[in-house]
Amino acid sequence: MRTGKQYNPLLIKLCLAAALFVVLTLLKILLPEQTAGLRAGLREVIGRDTDYLGALSQLGESLAGGEEAVEALSQLTMEGEGGASARALAPAPEENSPELSGNLQLPKLSGGGGGAAAGADGPEEGEPAAEEPETPEVVAAFLESQAEFSDYAVPASVTYEMPALPFEYTSPVAGETSSGFGYRLHPLEGEVKFHYGTDFAVWTGTEILAFADGTVGMAGWDAGFGNYLIINHEGGWRTLYAHCSELLVSAGESVTKGQRIALAGGTGQVTGPHLHLELTCDGIYYNPEFYLA
Repeated sequence: MRTGKQYNPLLIKLCLAAALFVVLTLLKILLPEQTAGLRAGLREVIGRDTDYLGALSQLGESLAGGEEAVEALSQLTMEGEGGASARALAPAPEENSPELSGNLQLPKLSGGGGGAAAGADGPEEGEPAAEEPETPEVVAAFLESQAEFSDYAVPASVTYEMPALPFEYTSPVAGETSSGFGYRLHPLEGEVKFHYGTDFAVWTGTEILAFADGTVGMAGWDAGFGNYLIINHEGGWRTLYAHCSELLVSAGESVTKGQRIALAGGTGQVTGPHLHLELTCDGIYYNPEFYLA
């Protein structure tokens, strides 16, 4: 039974050190296997503020049994019920993560084979990796439709990207797509060729509207395009309208989005009346269908 008498801490530690020496010597002789793992822990315990007298009292009462003696000594490495100090040495598992098992190991630093220190080129620890933008559905559908032409190289003046346009726009006609942008079997020549625009099947005389605000750059006749218009838009973008039956604006004229600029027809090299629409920027051809889907 413990009394209220105060003990000198230095004297207690000296007595403890001597007692531990004797106890470890005895246990090493009697229980060599069980004492091997206790020696390292006991060295740290001497420097901690622990109830040595209580632990030694229990140790003295249990020396008669081998396993009970080891259990009593183990209490010197813990404070409180359940070993709170020992658990504090290891980080608690994150929520929903597997329980930690085995000895606590330091994380290995990556090195060689493309490894990099945190914060050098990649995101710092705890920061989510940057996600690549998802491919728009209309672009994915187009790429799938071109899969049968995978043996053909994309022309140098063509891109399959879909950048945001710097202006408002509208569909030039309310017609169905009869021949899309990309590789196709040419309807007149009978061989696979790249189609740099989109054809909309419409009746002759159907109104053609300006895709966006701009200025008419060219208006005239071409053997292949028939009657055609080119409108310059903001940011270097251009639209071309071909096979028109009649042109309603002239070169140099300003137009607004949705304005009547021509009537559809079947002039030039065609198999029937339709509007051929092209979309370019700085000499690069883009798929008009991406913006009119």
